[in-house]
Amino acid sequence: MHAPSNELRHLTFARFIFRARAETVLKLPPYKGSTFRGGFGCNLRRIICINSADDCNRCVLASRCIYTYIFETKPPEDSMITHSFSEVPHPYVLNPPHTAKETFEHSETFTFGLVLFGKAIDYFPYFLFVFQQLGENGIGREKGRFEIETVNNERFDTGVEIYSSADKCLKGNIQIYSSENFFRVYSDIIKMGPEQITVRLLTPFRFKKDGHFRDNFGFFDLFRNLLNRLYLLTYFHCGNRFDRDHRELLEMSKGVEIMDKNIRWHDWVRYSNRQKTRMKMGGVVGEFRIKGDLAQFLPFLKIGEYTNIGKATSMGLGKYEIVCL
Repeated sequence: MHAPSNELRHLTFARFIFRARAETVLKLPPYKGSTFRGGFGCNLRRIICINSADDCNRCVLASRCIYTYIFETKPPEDSMITHSFSEVPHPYVLNPPHTAKETFEHSETFTFGLVLFGKAIDYFPYFLFVFQQLGENGIGREKGRFEIETVNNERFDTGVEIYSSADKCLKGNIQIYSSENFFRVYSDIIKMGPEQITVRLLTPFRFKKDGHFRDNFGFFDLFRNLLNRLYLLTYFHCGNRFDRDHRELLEMSKGVEIMDKNIRWHDWVRYSNRQKTRMKMGGVVGEFRIKGDLAQFLPFLKIGEYTNIGKATSMGLGKYEIVCL
């Protein structure tokens, strides 16, 4: 079995499930990722910023600012690889309520997920506080309010409650995943050598190739996209040197097929407060089968269920699940 390289062994992340209760009527769009992420960003900046600068790039505190690190993530000045990549991944994934429901009545509950990577795990209390503030200040077209009732820290198939509105205290230690966990936990499945799996794209997968978004991709494209994301998360947020040594594995991925595609392009529109305009954020949804010698790839694909894949992952795009193993 192909073992993860040294830098990938250091990829760490933590997953949280927030349960919230509407305190007023909430009016939300069918896809809620942009709304939650935008509301989170506005409240985070309001809480953190002590300079009130219009442009974070001109702020002398930017290199040490929590808001800049989390929401406007930039490469460190001594980064050795930024010339190879156009973007630095944010240190979080915000998975909004997975429902097209647009109206939540008073007292209705909903859940949303949060994944933090590496150094950002230490900032979880900030995330919790900002979501509490977002609930108090309101979200959506009519600024509907909600309360965070509980937060569970998930680890594989179990979860531990680490926050409750009953006492408003964080409790216990945060359970952290590592990519090494996945290679160990799924080692038995890997040894069985599954020849095919079914993957379901839960939110639009925005796959870009040669400067254009595509609705057609092979396993090599999918796996290379995922592997690059795992490496960048590890390098920028988990403090490990970037040293790509998976060329052999990438070459092997060319022998794996994607079959029985039942996918379609799904367009949705979000409003950008920064650019003051509406933006199309379409991507591919649906499901497909992956067939071939999958033993080498399954742990990476399982990790990808938590990290998401493609563009705009911070607002929950590119979320998928393996539904048939």
